[in-house]
Amino acid sequence: MNENEYDRFLFSLAREFTLRAQPHLRSLWADVMELEEATGEHALCVAREQTMRRVRTLGWAAHAVNAREVQALSQTVEQLVAAMAPTPGATRFEFFGALEQKMTNLTEALYAIKTQTPPSELEGQPTESELVESCAQ
Repeated sequence: MNENEYDRFLFSLAREFTLRAQPHLRSLWADVMELEEATGEHALCVAREQTMRRVRTLGWAAHAVNAREVQALSQTVEQLVAAMAPTPGATRFEFFGALEQKMTNLTEALYAIKTQTPPSELEGQPTESELVESCAQ
């Protein structure tokens, strides 16, 4: 495989990653919302495990395509979720503020991978703000 073929192969992997990661990221946002709304210990445990599984999967996939920023942010989100205390109040409010900020950063990092594609291939694709907003909902 020559260098040009290798570059095209890497490009196709990155493109496939971004296409498949977008709905996965939307589901991760939904998991974070479930985590935020969880009131009982069991509901919190279930929501935390689902969030952890999904963010780990995203991180592993990012590693496979050498998307370092997405991988690093996935690890940060995973660490935040793992360290989450089940206590209500101001501490929990601050925690979710920090978690949502990292999730926004993760969404933006994923979108940044798409901006590296040729402009002719981006026609009809959502803008960065549309993607962030759709994931946050």
